[in-house]
Amino acid sequence: MPENYGKSSKDHRTVFELVEDSKKNNLGKISEKTIKNHFARLSSIWNYYLLRDLVDRNVFIGWKFDQKYKVRRIRWNDEQLQTLMNSDWNSPTISPKTFGYIVGLGSYAGMRLEEICRIRLQDIIEIRGISCIFIRDHTARKNRPWEKWSPKTEAGERVVPIGQSLINADFLRFVAHQRNIKQYYLFSDLRFPGKDKKRSDAFQQAFSRFKLRKKIPKGVDFHSFRHNVSTKLRNLPEGQQGLRESWLDDFLGHEGQNKSVGNVVYLDMIDVENLKKVADSVGISRLLGYTKIY
Repeated sequence: MPENYGKSSKDHRTVFELVEDSKKNNLGKISEKTIKNHFARLSSIWNYYLLRDLVDRNVFIGWKFDQKYKVRRIRWNDEQLQTLMNSDWNSPTISPKTFGYIVGLGSYAGMRLEEICRIRLQDIIEIRGISCIFIRDHTARKNRPWEKWSPKTEAGERVVPIGQSLINADFLRFVAHQRNIKQYYLFSDLRFPGKDKKRSDAFQQAFSRFKLRKKIPKGVDFHSFRHNVSTKLRNLPEGQQGLRESWLDDFLGHEGQNKSVGNVVYLDMIDVENLKKVADSVGISRLLGYTKIY
């Protein structure tokens, strides 16, 4: 089955038609992890049927799955970035501007998708004259338990200075506009909570469909932007180097190679100027010259 199976309620093709289309267009297949999740849910239904003598056995148990299976993520190459750059975003629920800035934060700040979609206006702060995004634990407002959230790792809680490339793309003006109309979340047109209780669900599905329509292969996904950023920073041309490894880890929210009590970077000790150098260096690399959507 193709990896976008079940993601559109308007697709009424049969299983055989979907499989044939997948073969014909060389589409990516659903992962073994997804298959395992489907089997687990169907097994629960079949257990219900067994208790009521509607079936004689549970056909969804006893299967073996590769527990170590992972999608191998691949960096965006220049051709794929060009395809992304020259394609119009046409989601009926997510605006081109939201799409543009989410992609911009992924490709210039290396942020994870859920981190981006969870940004609240109160998380955009100024430290020593530098505009930053403060990625931190969220508490839920009254009767909104789904708003409670924590970064992926301890190192994930961090300060990300906004690089010059995003500033040049009027990102701060967009932030000011959202504040003026008194929004809570920066990207207010995202539906929330999503099916998996993630604020990124709707965007993730729309981006996946968009990517598949453009024949961008499986493994090249939104998270691949982080790989692009990390690789670009660690392979800057001579003359643009001088960035410490610890700065790169702090910027991207990696644990780092020498993690210890003495190496933990607390918020009040962060050298924001150094992190701003990292943020601006991503722009110098021209990872994604995607300005049309802004």
